[in-house]
Amino acid sequence: MLAALAAVTPAVGLREVLLAATALLIVSFYFKTTDFWSRRGILQVKGLPIVGSSLRFYLQTEYRGHILQRFYTQAREKGEPCVGIYVGTSPVLVAVDQDLIRAVMVKDFPHFMGRGVPFDRKNEPLTANLFNIEGNEWRSLRHKLTPTFTSGRMRAMFPLVSACAEEMAAVLRAEAASGEPVSMLDLIARYTTDVIGTCAFGIQANALKDPRSEFRVLGKAAVNFSHLHTFFINVMPHAVPVAKKYFNVGLMDKAVSKFFTRVFQENFEFRQRSNALRHDFVDLLLQIKTKGKLDGGDEKDSAGKIDDDIIPAQAFIFFLAGFETSSGTLGNTMTELAHNPDVQDKARAEVQRVLANHGGQITYEALHDLTYLEQVIEETMRLYPAGSHMARVVTEDYALPIPTEKPAVLPKGMRVFIPTFAIHRDPEFYPEPDKFDPDNFTAEAKRARPNYAYIPFGEGPRICIGLRFAMMEMKVALATVLRGFRVEPAPGNKDYPPRFRPQPFITQTCGGNIVHLLPL
Repeated sequence: MLAALAAVTPAVGLREVLLAATALLIVSFYFKTTDFWSRRGILQVKGLPIVGSSLRFYLQTEYRGHILQRFYTQAREKGEPCVGIYVGTSPVLVAVDQDLIRAVMVKDFPHFMGRGVPFDRKNEPLTANLFNIEGNEWRSLRHKLTPTFTSGRMRAMFPLVSACAEEMAAVLRAEAASGEPVSMLDLIARYTTDVIGTCAFGIQANALKDPRSEFRVLGKAAVNFSHLHTFFINVMPHAVPVAKKYFNVGLMDKAVSKFFTRVFQENFEFRQRSNALRHDFVDLLLQIKTKGKLDGGDEKDSAGKIDDDIIPAQAFIFFLAGFETSSGTLGNTMTELAHNPDVQDKARAEVQRVLANHGGQITYEALHDLTYLEQVIEETMRLYPAGSHMARVVTEDYALPIPTEKPAVLPKGMRVFIPTFAIHRDPEFYPEPDKFDPDNFTAEAKRARPNYAYIPFGEGPRICIGLRFAMMEMKVALATVLRGFRVEPAPGNKDYPPRFRPQPFITQTCGGNIVHLLPL
């Protein structure tokens, strides 16, 4: 292009040629980010060169759930099934209509199998986990791991979870006795760290006893990215795609990767030598490695070898999902209960009534009778979903099933966002969308809503396989707190309603969920 310009205008200096080329580049970027969706007859939010549809999305200065909520609301008000946006220079479709969401997540899933999460199997083997991998490898591994969370195996892991809850109760009593405000986010994160440490890695993480334990410190480092790190991973590749070739920024901190890989491998090798059984996730992964499937699993699942290098990655994603998302949900639940004492009283009364029928103990069977407690947790996940949105990547060209003047085709490689936060706060589905109201999850209320108006764990073949474990872990913790303590707002704490942090991959609120605990 520079040579052509110089040939046409030989009298023009090099500086002028470079300025003209830069101007052409900017203009091409501008049109690329302003007409992709309009040419396909789809409502769009116009973009700026490089930045895209939202400067705040680009700079990560606002929670993405709120940004996508504005786009979602704009489409809803215009009666549009979707809206096209631009993340940097990349066109992205935001699904709005319930039928379109169903098509992406379930009905036409073969067109949307990928999540588009970058992973480096060679240099960062822990990123090659069930959440990230795609294609036939994902399909095979999914079939092998799904039986991990049957009722029988959950029951077998329950004593490990219960033991961690008992230790948490002791720490809670000590904290309450001090009379000082308590960060429930930190305390419960230590509980979930211990739960996943024992269930996924087969070790005592000791995070409740020692907040500075190596497992706790590196667990926090695994999910707390700097603003700059998040920008290079999550924004730059879409703003300037060519930058991916020059900025080799990994997902994982090397110290985190080395620690979790070493801990898992040492335990895994010990189990192989000793034949010791703990009925935890390590045992189940060992079965898959040696037999190709779990005991009692479908014989067809035994086909296809699971590579040794990705076995630790499956324990690691179990850790991330069970530690960070569950602790965030429980922390926000504590804040909401402190500010909604009527809900807290009702939940506590149910816990007391159910436990009285189970010998005064929190048993696996008792959890199934704690229906209102489950509604409380579901309402928290509605207001504070673990992810502001879900992403799917078009794996083969897809004609949108929506009325347009001419067929609107999504090309292979394009991303589609499912705006979870916006859907969960849609007043059509929830009349008072910002109010904490567990009655949103009575059986009658659930039947009255569309199927995809509540999707905290995803939906379809990519739904979180550990959702039942997460619910068990959270119900045990919440029942433990409610039967022993009253939760009240901490004096002077003004973080209500909680504000959302803008940068993290996983939804996080500000303030640490500080409350005051009163022993009963």
